[in-house]
Amino acid sequence: MDTPIYNCHIHTFTADHVVPAKFRRLVKAVRIPWLRLILLQIIGRLVFRMSKDSVILTNRFFARGALESQQNIFEHVQKQYPDKTRFIALPMDLEFMGIGKPISSYESQLQGLAKLRDENKNTLIPFSAVDPRRPNVVNEFKRWHKEYKIKGLKIYPNLGYYPDNPVLMEVYEYCEKNHLPVMAHCSPGGIRKIGISIEEAREFANPANYKKVLEQFPKLHLCLAHFGGSEEWERHLTGGTPREGKDATWLTIIIDMLREKKANSSARKYPNLYTDVSYTLFTETPSYRPFNYINFLNVLLEDKAIRERVIFGTDYYMVEREKVSEMEVSIGMRAHLGEKLYFQIAHYNTRRYLYESDKNSATSKSRKTKIKQK
Repeated sequence: MDTPIYNCHIHTFTADHVVPAKFRRLVKAVRIPWLRLILLQIIGRLVFRMSKDSVILTNRFFARGALESQQNIFEHVQKQYPDKTRFIALPMDLEFMGIGKPISSYESQLQGLAKLRDENKNTLIPFSAVDPRRPNVVNEFKRWHKEYKIKGLKIYPNLGYYPDNPVLMEVYEYCEKNHLPVMAHCSPGGIRKIGISIEEAREFANPANYKKVLEQFPKLHLCLAHFGGSEEWERHLTGGTPREGKDATWLTIIIDMLREKKANSSARKYPNLYTDVSYTLFTETPSYRPFNYINFLNVLLEDKAIRERVIFGTDYYMVEREKVSEMEVSIGMRAHLGEKLYFQIAHYNTRRYLYESDKNSATSKSRKTKIKQK
């Protein structure tokens, strides 16, 4: 394939990387398929009132995390895409979440990612997570960049910190200088630090918090993952939310940031801001609605300011809890958006985000070819 697909948002960490050490025995139990299913049926059906279908999907999700190597997990997503597809793998640092240290250290997670990258050359692109509460993390991040050859930064503000944390600002400076893109979790959903409310987590992760970061580091490539999330898309689609203010949807805030121009200029104020559609497009839309999220995305992409800054990602294997598969969503997008739009977000935009190209679209390539022919 001349224009390979880029999936900018997958996870390959195992249960050992995210589950507290005190639950080591539980992880071992979950790795036994028949025992895992029994536990889910008992706990899920009786305690959480899960449906039979939910138990099956949750079992699929746990089955991925229960695999003992990142290679095993990666193989499950890789086989659902064409050859030469490239994937950005995003680790998680949960040591400061308030649930105790994971079974395996964060360093071992990075070591595993580096090994996975080497075993899958030109296929896997490893990022590194940074929690500003980790001691000496600025110097550690610089070491991880050099030692493990990581290609970008992942942050997760819902864990209890603001994106403009002074420690992170030092990390962004290094990223901007070394052309390392940033991926930021940007939806109210997901995990959060123990002890903070949903409202507090929303305050930490609000997309408006990134304006200060982008103004201080204008050349930094920053992606706000999930495009605000399906919860915010739903709030937007009801038509009852305000255009501005604290109750504006995160979708609206991100769109406004993508469109915003510099004062007295036609140039964009945040020219290196991106957003991805990971997980959001996997969420089931209400049965009464005459369109789905992919159809809505197609409408949004009519705007050039949005079209050139949306990138394709899925949030594998978190989406294993949903009914549709990686392959179904990717093919669905390709069918509904058409080849030109699909590769705009699944190839050209992602290459620019990764500092691999400055082309805005496929038309740039064809235009260059015509010039050479003349």
